[in-house]
Amino acid sequence: MPQAIEAEQPGCAEPVRLTSTVRAVVTILSPIETPVSVRGSGVALLDLLDSPTFANAPVGNPEQMERDIAANRDAWGD
Repeated sequence: MPQAIEAEQPGCAEPVRLTSTVRAVVTILSPIETPVSVRGSGVALLDLLDSPTFANAPVGNPEQMERDIAANRDAWGD
């Protein structure tokens, strides 16, 4: 069964256990701008939430969101 595994140089971000010889496809992605030790941390999340991007983000209208969701749900006509 195909399996996706995240890896960063010099190794995999998660353990890989193989029970037989397998084939692999490797895709090289753009460089990571944030050090691995900070990615996914609570500190990074709090910094993001305190950033100007979120501080200046428009506040959504819950009623309008529900109407939009209903309209999109019904758009397929099924």
